[in-house]
Amino acid sequence: MPKPLQVYIVEDSPIIQGLLGSAVVGAGAELSGCSADAQTAIGEMFALEPDVILIDIRLASGSGFDVLKTLQDHSLVPAATKVVLTNHADVESQSLSLQLGADRFFDKSSQTSQALALISALAAERLSSIAVPRNSNPPV
Repeated sequence: MPKPLQVYIVEDSPIIQGLLGSAVVGAGAELSGCSADAQTAIGEMFALEPDVILIDIRLASGSGFDVLKTLQDHSLVPAATKVVLTNHADVESQSLSLQLGADRFFDKSSQTSQALALISALAAERLSSIAVPRNSNPPV
């Protein structure tokens, strides 16, 4: 039986990491990992192969752009949905994120609920696809 949606968070704020992690679990997904820096995130994502990667642009070390570029350049976790959630939501950051392979881009100050709704929808879709319908009639 397939696993629930696996989400990896790349965020340098421990408070935001915790809030996002709780929201991920509350949506019915599993938190596969968290990292505050680009290099750790890249290494862990390669090993964990999450379904969704939630990426902040500004990190403790490196940037979300570094993460996206490395994932793109080395075709790492190509099937993952890459979602940028950042306070640096200017046009240039959005454009560069999308060029580097981000699937979605959200402003952390005004669109966090939309990013979490996306994760909830993906988690629900995954759960409905793995639910095995029970046959109410016994075999004859």
